[in-house]
Amino acid sequence: MRNILIGLATTLLLSGCSWLITSPSRVENPIVEGVNYVGMTVRDLDRSEKLYSDAADVQVVQNGVIENHPLINELTQRADTSIKTRLMKSVNAQVLFMEFAQPSEAAKNTVPIKANGPGLAHLAFQVVDRTETYQQFLAGGAKHIGAKEMWKNPKTHVSYAYAFDLDDAIVEVEHVDVAALDLPKPPANDRRIRHISLATLDMPRLIDFYSILLETKDPRRWGRFFHNSGESLDKVSGLPDSETEMAWFQVRNLELEIIQYFNPEAKALNKPRPIDATGFNMIMFDVTNLTAAKAKFLEAGGTLVKEGQTFTDGETFFGRDPDGNLLGFQALPAASPFSAKNFKNNGMG
Repeated sequence: MRNILIGLATTLLLSGCSWLITSPSRVENPIVEGVNYVGMTVRDLDRSEKLYSDAADVQVVQNGVIENHPLINELTQRADTSIKTRLMKSVNAQVLFMEFAQPSEAAKNTVPIKANGPGLAHLAFQVVDRTETYQQFLAGGAKHIGAKEMWKNPKTHVSYAYAFDLDDAIVEVEHVDVAALDLPKPPANDRRIRHISLATLDMPRLIDFYSILLETKDPRRWGRFFHNSGESLDKVSGLPDSETEMAWFQVRNLELEIIQYFNPEAKALNKPRPIDATGFNMIMFDVTNLTAAKAKFLEAGGTLVKEGQTFTDGETFFGRDPDGNLLGFQALPAASPFSAKNFKNNGMG
């Protein structure tokens, strides 16, 4: 019983970033089964591959080319868009790196997203501390955002840091001192992708949207009644006097983090970030049925962008959540390299 209580306390103190995945309170057989991949625009595929494979042990699954795609042309507002892609896989989730041949002027003039967003703000890696993943990112050319030294929570034995990668996209690294946690058995894997973070200016609205879309009634929340703040948060975020609230949705193999910074508050965007601007550009969901997924998406309050498209191995429809984040929905067979079904125990070993 003592170990159980310690484990529960650790889970709470980690504010949703525990090594163990908490069982989601979702309906059985949800329409949205998992996350096929997170899309990410980079300047140089080879350079990004080296950084992420060296630091976080994500491996190449497939190289591809997207030429003159109607959706991409519409989103970039020009014809004949050409993209080289590289699908990179961790033990539980995937990232699709996308290198645009000729980024639009709007993309070139788009500034990097800060920790407070708004938009797809960061990708979090949770790792065993002996991997020195954060140090590997810095050695590969990433730049620390807050304090260079990781902040360690003495109660949970987890250290945290944010860094800009080579394209100024934010990665969060969580080093877990597994030896100090006294777990019944060590984690099956040394590294995994913990979550993709969506920074919002309207927490209730985005929680309502994803609660309906993901058929989850009670996502885990932190800072709802008393906002998270303090010097430790400032050291990680690189933002002075940080004040936040967070929530988490488990989507089979990957978690979505919803975060709002009440201070410093980000400025609202007049229009969505260009898909060819460097940084995270979409979340691609794995669904049981496209028709049912579209109905659920519209019920939640999403806005359709494109229907009936073939994109990365399957028929896809695209839409935007209430914040304008680009979402894709696919019903893929398990044999597809892009499918979220291709992870043993959803990355838990």
